[in-house]
Amino acid sequence: MKIKQLTLLDEQSLNEIQQNKYVVIQVHALKSNAVEAVIRQAFVWLPPKEMKVKGELFDDFLGNHYVGCKILKKKPCSESGNQIPVFKLNTTIQDYLLKQLKPVIETLDQKRRNYYAN
Repeated sequence: MKIKQLTLLDEQSLNEIQQNKYVVIQVHALKSNAVEAVIRQAFVWLPPKEMKVKGELFDDFLGNHYVGCKILKKKPCSESGNQIPVFKLNTTIQDYLLKQLKPVIETLDQKRRNYYAN
């Protein structure tokens, strides 16, 4: 941000922006509602209060989903080909999978009820 843009923010917002930092994390790709075994490196912009990444859902600019593993403390952040830029979503992997499996669970429950009704 330019200096003129920073003056438009109030002091609290400016302090919050200055405390956030890029962090290098390890992620698993989420494809076809299954977590891949391959671990990749990514970087994300996080505030200090939200430094938990395990089980959190991340998204890249192409719409691919990733599940966080851990934060790499000593790795420098770079936009080279081996680190993916991601941003944090508001849901966890448990919430995402529950939403995906809900229709399947409802169908199985209905079939179970119909089986015992006959």
